[in-house]
Amino acid sequence: MTWRDDLKRVVLPNGKRLIGASFRGIPFLVEASERVGGRRTVAHEFPLRDDPYIEDLGRKARTFRVDGYVVGDDYVQQRDDLLSALEDISGPGELVHPYHGTRRAVCSSVSVRETKADGGLAAFAIEFAEAPAQSLTPTEVPYYFELVDESATAAKVATRAELVERYNAGGMPSFGLASAERALTRAAAAVRTKLAPVVRITQDLARLNRQVERLTSEASSLIREPGDVLDAFEETLAALAATAEAAPGRLWEAFMDAYGEDLESLIPETTATRARERDNADALIAALKRILVIEAARVLPRATFATLEEAIADRDAVAALLDEQAGEAGDTAYPALVDLRAQVVRAVPGDAVLASILTVERNVPIPSLILSYQLYGSVDQEGDILARNNASHPGFISGTLQVLSNV
Repeated sequence: MTWRDDLKRVVLPNGKRLIGASFRGIPFLVEASERVGGRRTVAHEFPLRDDPYIEDLGRKARTFRVDGYVVGDDYVQQRDDLLSALEDISGPGELVHPYHGTRRAVCSSVSVRETKADGGLAAFAIEFAEAPAQSLTPTEVPYYFELVDESATAAKVATRAELVERYNAGGMPSFGLASAERALTRAAAAVRTKLAPVVRITQDLARLNRQVERLTSEASSLIREPGDVLDAFEETLAALAATAEAAPGRLWEAFMDAYGEDLESLIPETTATRARERDNADALIAALKRILVIEAARVLPRATFATLEEAIADRDAVAALLDEQAGEAGDTAYPALVDLRAQVVRAVPGDAVLASILTVERNVPIPSLILSYQLYGSVDQEGDILARNNASHPGFISGTLQVLSNV
């Protein structure tokens, strides 16, 4: 058992007593350590007042200065390994500090000193900055939520107004509204089929079923008033409020799948009545699909993303559908859809700090636990490495691999 294994106390030939530490699993010895912290304050001094007002702005970032050594016949290799851990890997790593325990930290500066008199020894002066597992800056995610919510509501109001303008059921016989009725029934069925599997909250599922049954049973009367159709359809989606909060990512996928359902019904324009029937059905189908993509845009910023690439891909998918809808919209709905698209693009990923996907090469097979430790300084990401690369055996990982940047 060597000092590298248990980081025990070591006495050098010159009598110095050192204890062990490590960074990203690379051990070194420590002679002295210094910790800097405190509070961030601003002193406000006022005329004719002797006592200042001290404003407390929170805790300062903690830094740890370490005077350390690597020593031994292989000290050159030890020195290079430690320098690589300190300089060549981006992001924070695990610092095992002899006096302050395990910390998540970044090396902000390092210097190395070697002398002829101290042969076989390299002295390090290292400064670590504490890096808690949180966003580097305060985020405005709730603010983004609010902007997207407002834009989505405005887009729904404009969609309803445009449908009322385009849809004309006055004087139409029942057979002239059959296509619109079928479109509404199909939309209700698509909503039930796609959304019910993602609803884990019993009350939400019950409300969804009731609303869908209402849409189906009252379809023939609802289609007489286009505003009533959209109101009922929106109430169906609004029944999923709790699910939207608990599982926004899965609900977003369900909205996108429902949007892709075929609601078209080809109607021959053989008479004036059939022409009006087709125009009404087309207007209703467009409005129903638009409501689905608007709701998808509303819940997307609340979803959790594993990587930056995933967030951008989902955002671009919604933006493309909003572009499609804006291209088909009239003057009433067009501005609202363009604004909603802009707000979604701002909100996703917003200020969230997300990992990126990197490509690494491993020509010699390596166990996934060791690869995770090499990349991140811990084994926490082993499962992600295995899943992301469809590894057949955790003991033999090789080739071109997709991994996450520091998380």
